[in-house]
Amino acid sequence: MRIVRSWLAEYCDLKRLSDEKLGDLMTSLGMQVESMEVVGTPVTGVVVAKVLRTQRHPDAAKVHRVWVDAGDGAERHVWCGAFNMTAGDLVPLATLGTKMPDGREILRRGILGIDSEGMLCSAAELGLSSDAAGIMILPAGAKLGRNVFEALGVAR
Repeated sequence: MRIVRSWLAEYCDLKRLSDEKLGDLMTSLGMQVESMEVVGTPVTGVVVAKVLRTQRHPDAAKVHRVWVDAGDGAERHVWCGAFNMTAGDLVPLATLGTKMPDGREILRRGILGIDSEGMLCSAAELGLSSDAAGIMILPAGAKLGRNVFEALGVAR
C-alpha cells in the first residue's frame, strides 16, 4: 500500500517527524514499511492554469499555440508540442524563471517570431510519474495560480 505523507498529515500532526521517524513509528505500530520515496520535486513557479484556447499555426506542424489563464488576470501565450488539452482544461504552467526538477530554467523563447511565456508540463517533467505522453490534466476545481504540487497534495 502507498501512503502519501500530505494525506496522512490531514489526520495527524506530522510537523515534528522526519520521514525516517515516521517510517519507524509506522513499523512500531505493526505496519511494515518496505520503502519510502519522494514523489515529485516541488518547485515554485509551476502553477495551475486554465486553457483558454488553442490554435494551430499554419507554419508549425509539431507545435501549436495555447493561451492560458494562471489566475492573475493576464492571458499568457505558450507554444506546446502536446495536443491532448482543450479549452477549459486545468494544466501545470511553469512560469518564466522557474527552475525545473531536471535543472532547466524556463525562459522566454520565440518560435516563428512569437514568444512563449512559459511551458505546459507533463507529469514526467514534474517528477510525478514516468508519463510523458502529454500535458498533465489536473483535477477540476484546482484553484488557478496555486502551486501545482500543493494543489495535488504532494508539497512537503
